Amino acid sequence: MNRAVFALLSLWVAAWGCAGSVDHDGELARRAGEEFAAAVFVERDFDKGYSLLADGARRYVTREKFREVISRLHPGSFPGSVVATDYEPMHGEKALYLYLIGEAPEEKFYYRLVMEGSAGGTYRPVAVYRSDGPYPPSPDRKKLPARSQAHP
Repeated sequence: MNRAVFALLSLWVAAWGCAGSVDHDGELARRAGEEFAAAVFVERDFDKGYSLLADGARRYVTREKFREVISRLHPGSFPGSVVATDYEPMHGEKALYLYLIGEAPEEKFYYRLVMEGSAGGTYRPVAVYRSDGPYPPSPDRKKLPARSQAHP
């Protein structure tokens, strides 16, 4: 019995290790993520932000629920600018994490967007997270080149 379990586990590990790799384009993801973040967090144009979500996200979240969730993430204020700083590919998936920082006079905003897509295609947000502080480092995270100015 143990040999059968070990054999199945070995096959699973081998298959997982051979899973196709997906190429990602951090700059393409940055542009899409910053466009979304500027619309939703800076301009508070929830309709535009909702239209930028991936199709799968819009199937599960109504426009009203989206507005409610974004508002709950910002009980005090919203940022005046936002910039993407890093991205982290999800190995074997057509998705990545995009890390952004927003700024307001009295507050910093730390966001993580799950972006669906891959190099040569388009990226669209699937999920939005906000943290009270910087997200922990990861060995798979890649720094995006600094921009001269945050996305207003």
